[in-house]
Parts: sequence; C-alpha cells; structure tokens
Amino acid sequence: MENPTLKLNNGNGEIAEYQSGQKILDDLYLNMDKTEIDENLQNFNIVFEVIPNQVAINTTQRDKVAIVSIVVSEDRKYQYLVGPKLDLEQFEKLDQSQMPEMIKGQIREAFQLIQSK
Repeated sequence: MENPTLKLNNGNGEIAEYQSGQKILDDLYLNMDKTEIDENLQNFNIVFEVIPNQVAINTTQRDKVAIVSIVVSEDRKYQYLVGPKLDLEQFEKLDQSQMPEMIKGQIREAFQLIQSK
C-alpha cells in the first residue's frame, strides 16, 4: 500500500504535498525516509538548528496538524504527523517497543498544540 500524500498549508499561505509515511494510528503517521523528510522540511519551511552529537526536535503546526521532526544524525531522521482526531486512549496503549516514552511526550505536546485551534 502506498503511503498517503497530504496537501497542507506550507506556512507561507501556499498548499504543498506532505509525505506522511506509514500509518501508526488514525491521525498519527511516521516517516523514516530521509529523502521524504528532507523534502517535507523544505516544502513546509521547517528550519531548526542541528547540533552535532545531539538530537534535534522541532514541532511545527500547519493547518490543523502538527509535524514533529526529529534529527538524530544526517542519516537518521524521523517525522511524525499528528492530527486533531488522534485517539489518545489508543495512543497511550502503544508500548515502549512501538514508541519510546520520550517520543510519546513529544506527540502529546504536539497534540495539545493543535487542540487549541
């Protein structure tokens, strides 16, 4: 099955395609493809400082979704798309092997960010 491409506001008032990656739950997607993530970072004007030997995390809101970008190294990048209808009860059932607690915390924060819109 092909990964869905979503059309979202890119932050400059234009619509761009977001490469969502694999579905984890309804309204929660994970992309681990470096090329697609780099494309998303560029298309959605997501800029953040990456410091060598440190994990860089950025949460950006676009339309009614949040994009959580995590850069471990140039070759290890992760991007989560969090939608407003994420079922938190199901999300909390994901165990440590499916999603580390540190990442869960970032997803929770992103979800809270988009709830106020």
